Amino acid sequence: MKLKDFIKKLENILKTERNSDKIDVRMADDIPVVEPIFKDGTVFITDQK
Repeated sequence: MKLKDFIKKLENILKTERNSDKIDVRMADDIPVVEPIFKDGTVFITDQK
């Protein structure tokens, strides 16, 4: 998935949810997302700093 498409999907969620500031972001295996890292042309979403 391209970053632009990923951001659009997140923006759609943000627009449709009333309490978006309270929504937690987690990976599919229930690990909390800590930080996105850009490396070698790819964004990695990680649970570490």
